[in-house]
Amino acid sequence: MSRQEFDQLTSGSRTAEADIAAAEAALRVAQLNLGYTELRAPIAGRVSRAHVTAGNLVSAEVVLTTIAGVDKVYAYFDGSEQTYLRVRAANDKAPKVRMGLADEPGFPHEGRVDFVDNRLNPQTGAIRLRASFDNASGRFTPGLAARLTMATSAPYAATLVPDRAIGTDQNKKFVYVVGADNQPQFREVRLGALDGAMRVVQGGVEPGENVIVDGLQRVIPGLPVVPTVLKVDEQGMPIVPPPQPPQGSAPAQG
Repeated sequence: MSRQEFDQLTSGSRTAEADIAAAEAALRVAQLNLGYTELRAPIAGRVSRAHVTAGNLVSAEVVLTTIAGVDKVYAYFDGSEQTYLRVRAANDKAPKVRMGLADEPGFPHEGRVDFVDNRLNPQTGAIRLRASFDNASGRFTPGLAARLTMATSAPYAATLVPDRAIGTDQNKKFVYVVGADNQPQFREVRLGALDGAMRVVQGGVEPGENVIVDGLQRVIPGLPVVPTVLKVDEQGMPIVPPPQPPQGSAPAQG
């Protein structure tokens, strides 16, 4: 063939290749634009109501819906500096946390701490912690309020007294113990954790000693008291014995 014919065929081939490349580029742009019409959430969970219906123009500022993960739920809470130091001293990287909802007695659900913030709040002296709980059954709904309790040390024997038996004298905490001859004795104590209505006391009170709970304002050092010994339940409330019938009278029949 002639040189002119060869150049014409070569030019036509290059033009066709350019057209194919332009078509492929247009296809990639169309696929990219199509990809913008579908949004995929990075997590699995429960979707809220749709704020935008199909056919509406959506910009970057428009919220389509919200999604909440439900396989696990997280409870955020603040711990004091003393709590943080006890947790760190226990060398337990994932302390157990128990949780109870508003309609549940006690703390029936167990989880673990999986996040501790990197600094304490200088205004409050507290540090933010997070506990995770399994929610495979769907029992928990994100946003619920809950009660939390966390063990920050190994179990130990402790002496507890009703919290309302503890008095304050300037910067001291104290209780009155009924000693020999019913003499009230001033005992300074160091307070520990609160368990319901009972307070752990460190030093000052020995197991088995009687602590004055009511009538603290009438106690005068050096003057004996006339105590009425009552036992208390786990909530620190006195266990009042049933009234006895007067002597000489027969008990009521029911």
